[in-house]
Amino acid sequence: MQGNEVMKRIAIARNPSKDKDNKFIGKVLEKIKEYFNEAEIILLNSYEIDDYSFASPLDLIIVLGGDGTILSVARGINGKIKVPILGINIGNLGFLTSIEISEIGKAFEKIKNGDYISEERMLLTCDFPLENEKDKSLALNDIVILRETLSRMINFEIFIDGKRYCNFKGDGLIISTPTGSTAYSFAAGGPFIYPDLDVIILTPICPHTQGIHPIVLNSHSVIEIKAENGKGEAFVNFDGQKAIKLTDDILVRVKKADEYANIILFDDYDYYKILRSKILNNCREYEGD
Repeated sequence: MQGNEVMKRIAIARNPSKDKDNKFIGKVLEKIKEYFNEAEIILLNSYEIDDYSFASPLDLIIVLGGDGTILSVARGINGKIKVPILGINIGNLGFLTSIEISEIGKAFEKIKNGDYISEERMLLTCDFPLENEKDKSLALNDIVILRETLSRMINFEIFIDGKRYCNFKGDGLIISTPTGSTAYSFAAGGPFIYPDLDVIILTPICPHTQGIHPIVLNSHSVIEIKAENGKGEAFVNFDGQKAIKLTDDILVRVKKADEYANIILFDDYDYYKILRSKILNNCREYEGD
């Protein structure tokens, strides 16, 4: 984007557990007044984002927290409002956030001048019958089917676009977006996927069946999963934050959502540097990085 950006309404979704003394919110409010002094400011609790109606449009939503806060806000606003997300890291990893708290002045200057892009990040949606109703949930990172602690392995039967792909036994199955490829999927042996690619990754968790490996699918694929765990319990988990208990007769259907998460990126964004510094931190850094 280019030009002088006018910000009329700015929301701040803050994770209160990471800013208990209001230290960081104070810094953000101060900088907003400096760069966008005429903007109306809406303060939100990230834990309560699902309950906010967003009746009026927003020009920007600032997420003050860590990766988990961005995940919950991205799910909470989608289907209600389309707005670019500026993630300010005050958490631990900060892989999804756009900037660190020390960079807010520089970031607001770029936003004011229109020197940024709003990159669309794919979301997944999960449909399955639940208590005689159609349930729909979104995920920015991943949708995971997994067994309860100490229960037996799950028997999975997977269909892709109506065709049987495979059966396997294991602890779980991760259905991931490219954004989520650096999260649980990576920990379970899945590949890194550049975040603007349009694909879905299936990664088994501790498969007991030999020959089962991660697979990368076209984003238009529809994945249907039957997960049977006998007398044990299985759950569908969304971004590691929301879980719904399954029964053996439920068919889980996962596909690309119509909605997107819009993440603000600046001209100095370097995905590979972020990989090195946040995840591959055993890699040698060269002078100039």
